[in-house]
Amino acid sequence: MSSTIPPLVTDPARLSALDGYAILDTPAEPGFDDIVQLACRLCATPVALVSLVAGERQWFKARVGFPHCETDLNSSVCAHALAQPDDVLIIPDLTLDPRTAENPLVTGEPFIRFYAGAPLRTAAGMVLGSLCVIDSVPRPDGLSEIQASDLQALARQVMSQLELRRAVMDRDAQRAVEARAFHSRDALRDTQAALTATTGDLDTLLQAIVSGAMRAMPAAEGGVIELLDGTELEYRAAQGSLAARLGLRVPLFASAACHCVMSGAPYLMTDAGSDPFVKRDLVATLQLGSAVLAPIRRGTSVLGVLKLQSPRSCAFDARDLALLDLFAGAATAALAEAAAQAEIRAQDTYWRGLFDRLNEAFQLNEVIRDDAGEITDFRILEINPAWARQIGIPANQVVGATASHLFGDVAPEWITDFGQVVETGEAWRFTRQFAPNGNWYEGTAFKLDGDRFGVIFLDVTARISSEARRTALLSLGDQLRDLTTIADMTHAGAEIVGRTLGATRAGYGRVEGDVEAVIIEPDWTAPGQASVAGRHRYDDFGNIRASLLQGEALVVNDVTCDPRTVADAARWLGFDIAALVHMPVRERGRTVAVFIVHDVKPRVWTTEELAFLRNVADRVEVGVARVRAEELQTVLNYELAHRLKNTLAIVQSIASSTLRGVTEREPVEAFERRVLALSRAHDVLMQKSWTAARMRAVMESVLTMQADLDRFAIDGPDLDISPQAALSLSLLLHELATNALKYGALSAGAGKVRIAWRTEEGSAPTLVLDWNELGGPAVAAPSGRGGFGSKLIRMGLMGTRVANLSYDPIGLRAEFRAPLAEIQVQVH
Repeated sequence: MSSTIPPLVTDPARLSALDGYAILDTPAEPGFDDIVQLACRLCATPVALVSLVAGERQWFKARVGFPHCETDLNSSVCAHALAQPDDVLIIPDLTLDPRTAENPLVTGEPFIRFYAGAPLRTAAGMVLGSLCVIDSVPRPDGLSEIQASDLQALARQVMSQLELRRAVMDRDAQRAVEARAFHSRDALRDTQAALTATTGDLDTLLQAIVSGAMRAMPAAEGGVIELLDGTELEYRAAQGSLAARLGLRVPLFASAACHCVMSGAPYLMTDAGSDPFVKRDLVATLQLGSAVLAPIRRGTSVLGVLKLQSPRSCAFDARDLALLDLFAGAATAALAEAAAQAEIRAQDTYWRGLFDRLNEAFQLNEVIRDDAGEITDFRILEINPAWARQIGIPANQVVGATASHLFGDVAPEWITDFGQVVETGEAWRFTRQFAPNGNWYEGTAFKLDGDRFGVIFLDVTARISSEARRTALLSLGDQLRDLTTIADMTHAGAEIVGRTLGATRAGYGRVEGDVEAVIIEPDWTAPGQASVAGRHRYDDFGNIRASLLQGEALVVNDVTCDPRTVADAARWLGFDIAALVHMPVRERGRTVAVFIVHDVKPRVWTTEELAFLRNVADRVEVGVARVRAEELQTVLNYELAHRLKNTLAIVQSIASSTLRGVTEREPVEAFERRVLALSRAHDVLMQKSWTAARMRAVMESVLTMQADLDRFAIDGPDLDISPQAALSLSLLLHELATNALKYGALSAGAGKVRIAWRTEEGSAPTLVLDWNELGGPAVAAPSGRGGFGSKLIRMGLMGTRVANLSYDPIGLRAEFRAPLAEIQVQVH
């Protein structure tokens, strides 16, 4: 690694932060690709990259105009951006900066010359890389202030995309963990229900425990309960690959089960082939690769072992071991059930403690029937502490109460669904919002004995809300890409915010002056709510400007209590506003717009909701800025085209009028053709909005006025050239082609002209244009100084007067030189 590479590249904390996003070597994604396209457009560069600097390389998540998806660190300019976490790194000429002068991408293909990179900084201040733009020509003036600010804004959007991507991955991982836990709880619950339904037969109880444990741990292919009998362990309940071993008796020594019995502790066997407690002759016989074992206890005594096994090594982990211990506890209860009623009562205490410690809420219920036997209600017989915490009703108000009494109007739908569970005996898994408190719950209802049923559930409001916000952001991004008017964009953002946050009104407004007033675009409202679109003075609603002036969100949970609004609470309430958020949109240090959310009732705006609103505000503002820029550019283009065409028309009109009496028509026609050449250049420039023209297009447009294009051999790199260069090139080629048609190669049927151009390096890059005529009559240098056309040729490109003309007998040879910086488009 080169000594010029900054030491921050190998900072362990930074590399750990980068690894946390799991982004390296992932496929292309539209969100990142859109950002580099926009960066190219904003900064007028041919190359833009989302560059991530790893320990041994830099890798590009998104790229435009750059062939490679990664480079080594010796070729990295972005590595130097790590030292500037707050500023855009701008290097006007990479060949002059000691950090980059020897960079292989500067000294060789693709010969990059200009670089600007905005750091990709995490919330913790770690710089992962940069969003950079690159040009093949130096830019002494670097980027404009607006371009630098826009590049930083886009870099923040890259980080938002990274954070959103990581949040989705975290969500999926959490879902997998939750699904596994839910599946395990389901199996444990069903096992408990099966134990309750048995008549006390010991073997039936033990088989139910093995079956439930294997269901909870799909990796298990065989399961058994080995009960201690003297100095042997007997296979008393066996299933799966061990079913044929039922009744097998194993001596109480040199086995993993023996170790579990002796230690009285659960045991995780990861590899039977190397485990110190396994007899090697049993590995093949029992198809044993790995296993989990848990002791079945009665008080301080060990009665036996619950074992699950797999023919694969490392099939189980510590979570499986802990879960198996719960089933072993169930086995203990089952053995106690079979042994004596007193033991059952003792184990009842154990299970109650287990349910009391559950994070999941649990309730035991019994349906109520009318005289016809129809289910009309249900009564709650018992709940665990988690139920009271999650629903928010104290236990002393719940036990013994009916659903209709507790839950009012929403009770009938729950009564109907739970009644189906009792009538059919089929479990019902649900994810549903509970209207009285607005929370979301995920759970299972299952039948017990008679008219009794149980429900176990968990509050998943945070997960549902988080998913809704992520989905809303994705939907907003899709909509903003397709919308073309500011009104449609702001309304789309407002509707998504209002519906996602459950608000009563949302909108977007432009701020006047130093947050003196806000002009709200047509807003979104919930049914029955009036719009507040229009102009409003902030001072009419209380002392609420200070936070917005500082770029901080105005957050009010209750207008009747907040000191900033309490004096004007009546005015707020007159608009049906009891809680509100104004999220500022900043531009060059000033608040220029706000995203507004209202609620008709007081509410506490959470950190997650405010972050969501900030994301929406930023995305809508980017979309609005794009539309405004496109509208302005269109107006300017049409105005410029209109004025120039009028000017050319006036010139031709004046010329026709002035030269009408001239009897010698050749100079008049030459003048008209020159004006036509300028008009052709104008048409080419219009294709690029008068900001640039393609060099080859200018040539072809002018040359087709004189002869068919197959008479010309055109060779050279196609370049974007400035309007001035396009006009100069048009006039020069027109004169050369006119002379060739009159006196040179184009005057003969077989004659051709070769036009080639190239760039040469030196103290300043130079464009060299060659004109070579072949196959025409012998030519000689003109006598005298020549006419206006000859003067134009001698002036060369851009009036540099660097024109080398050689009147070879085989045809005219001409070379023209001009500084490349004067030919190409200059970005300011």
